[in-house]
Parts: sequence; structure tokens; C-alpha cells
Amino acid sequence: MAKLKFTEKNGEVCIHCRFVGSEMLNEAEYRYFIDNRIKGWLVPHSTAADKLEFTGAKGVPLINVLKGGVDTKKYFRIVSNLLDILEVAESAGFNMQNIVLDPDFVTIAPDSCEIHLFYLPLWYNESFNDGIVNCLRKISTYAKYADQSTYAHIDSFMNYVIGMRIFSIHQTKAHIRETCPEIFGQSYDHRQFSRPASQEQPVRTPRVTPPVQQSGSDTHQFNIPKPVKAPAVQKPEPKVLPSLSEEKRQPLPELIKQERPHVEKKYPTLTRRATGITVNIDRPVFRIGKERDRVDFCITENRTVSRVHATIYTRDGSCFIEDNNSTNKTYINGTAVLPDREIKLKNGDVLTLSNEDFDFVDA
Repeated sequence: MAKLKFTEKNGEVCIHCRFVGSEMLNEAEYRYFIDNRIKGWLVPHSTAADKLEFTGAKGVPLINVLKGGVDTKKYFRIVSNLLDILEVAESAGFNMQNIVLDPDFVTIAPDSCEIHLFYLPLWYNESFNDGIVNCLRKISTYAKYADQSTYAHIDSFMNYVIGMRIFSIHQTKAHIRETCPEIFGQSYDHRQFSRPASQEQPVRTPRVTPPVQQSGSDTHQFNIPKPVKAPAVQKPEPKVLPSLSEEKRQPLPELIKQERPHVEKKYPTLTRRATGITVNIDRPVFRIGKERDRVDFCITENRTVSRVHATIYTRDGSCFIEDNNSTNKTYINGTAVLPDREIKLKNGDVLTLSNEDFDFVDA
């Protein structure tokens, strides 16, 4: 998984990205974000063969604002602005897994709640994105609520999101509009964007729809204009990668030339003996417990397991387990793990949380 670091440079956010493992730059996707300045997206700049910097906005990590406290309006304004950007990305055919949705690296302007995301233009990217629903869960979990009313509204919203059979950005935004309609006078709605009448219409080239450029700005908004006749005098159009997904993208030579067979990565696994469920330990910090919104492996139907019972850390290809001061302790092969102390796991170890047994298999 790429290494990320949130800093500031020349008064703007600067997120440093260093590739690791088999990751490498996807040049076609990289050029797309260089050539097209899109509202709500940071711009990548290559600083070395294995390094990128993302800049283009002023702000702070979203996690800082959430922990600083939010009321109902601020929470829904944040979520609505985030969904606006993701709706455009989805409609444009972006590879959604390459969008970083970790609240530590989502940029927000604290006063306006304007959101900026960035896209990792990498091959074989081990994503920081485990889905929009889980991103919303994290936002709700990390948020410090202004009052009980805020908690009730957010809890009701998350119950609605989790209860959806298939998650829909459009339906979720409609639900927010019904729940908190007063915020929509201040949040940007991409679907309402229209071109100023005085601005020239660009030529619509075959099978490619370019972003529409907003007057007086260097950013672009996606919109699909009606077919028009080309004007007599025409400015050159920007390069546009019309789609980045397998289903929708147009086959460009750069993409075809650089495609390589996917190398499947193997992860250590943990199998719960009581149910036979096996999960991959596929992130550097992997939490186990019974509180679904705070863990990566939720242990249901066992009240003796603590909410966040234990944590497995992955470093340099090895796994280490730490007991989070749980009520009923953590054991490795029958030996208790002292709280707040990391113990290295070996292939074939039997891990016990309270009275729940798990088999650990190393990669």
C-alpha cells in the first residue's frame, strides 16, 4: 500500500505519496489529472520515479474537523459535498477504488466545508478505499457530536445507509435533502451547473465528451451538452480520458500498451472456528471486536468479546497482536497477551479472544 503523508506547501495542502511493492505510475491516468483541473480534486505532480505530490487546495484533514465537533448541519454539509464529488467521479467512469477515502487524507476547508479528494493513478494499487459506505461509517464514528439531537440525526442517517440493499449516491443525497434541506442553499450541486450564455460551446468530438470549463475559473465540471455545430474558429480542446473504468473507458493506446497481468497479493488470514469465516488481514492496522463500526473483523453473538478487543499490526511482512486492555483477555496458544504489548504471530498460531478461537495463517 502506498505511503501517504499530509503536509502543507506554499499555503496549500500537499499530500506526499510514495509507491511500495508492485505499485507503479499509470501514466494515462496521471496525465488526465494533469491536463484537466477538475473541481474537488487535487492535482498530482511526479517528484521522483516512485513519488507523487498532490496539491491544489487550502484546508486541513477531514479527521481534524470531525474531532473538533460537528452539529447536524455541518455533518450533512460535509457528507453532501463529498457525495457530490463522488457522484461526478462515478458518472465519469473513474476507477472508484483508486479514490482515497481515508478521513486522514480527505481535505476540507473548515469554514465552507469544501471537500477535495485525490485519485491514485497507480497500477496494482492497494487501495485506501474500502467503499463509500465504510467511509461514511468512519466519518460518523470519528465525529464529535455537538448534542444529542445531532447524534440522533446521524444515527438515523447511518441506519438508512446501512439498510440500503444496494448503495446509491443519488438516493442518499435525496435522503439528506429531506432530512436537512436548509444546507442546500450553501452546498454546490453538480447537476445544476450550466454554461454561461456568452461562453463558446466546444466542439463535441466523436465518442469523447470533454469537461465543461467554467467562466473565470481554471477548474472543469463534467456536463454532457447537446450536440452542436462546430464554430468557425475553434480553440484546441484539452486532452480528456473519457472513462477510467473497464466497462466505460474508450481504449486508448497508452492504456492498452501498459496493461500488465494482475499479480494477486496474498494476505495473512484469520479464521473464526465457531463459524468457519475467514478474513484477510489486508491493512496495516486490523482491529477485532464486537462493535461493528469500529473494527475490521466483527465478532457477533458473543458478549464476552470487548468492543475493540485486540489489534493486529502488519509491519515488514510480519503480524503483531496487541490486547486493547480487554475485559476477558487475549491469548496466543493459551498464553495470555499482556495489554498494550505487541506479540509476533507465527503461522499456525491459535488466537483466543475471551473464549473465541481463531486460526492464524501467515501469507
